[in-house]
Amino acid sequence: MASEGQISTRPKDCLSCRIVGTGTLMGVGGYALWQSRATAPGTPLQKRVMGGVGVALVIGGFFRWFN
Repeated sequence: MASEGQISTRPKDCLSCRIVGTGTLMGVGGYALWQSRATAPGTPLQKRVMGGVGVALVIGGFFRWFN
């Protein structure tokens, strides 16, 4: 832990790392959302789980880009 007098800085990722990481999370999240549509094969529970995973990954992509 840093004391009050010290400033803890987290190293920033390079732009290409942020682009690749964000694109990957958004892409996989979009695919999971696509698989949760009504006409996709699977049970309603599986579709809800895929929808939740998709939303979580898309939100993770936004956090990856802005943090």
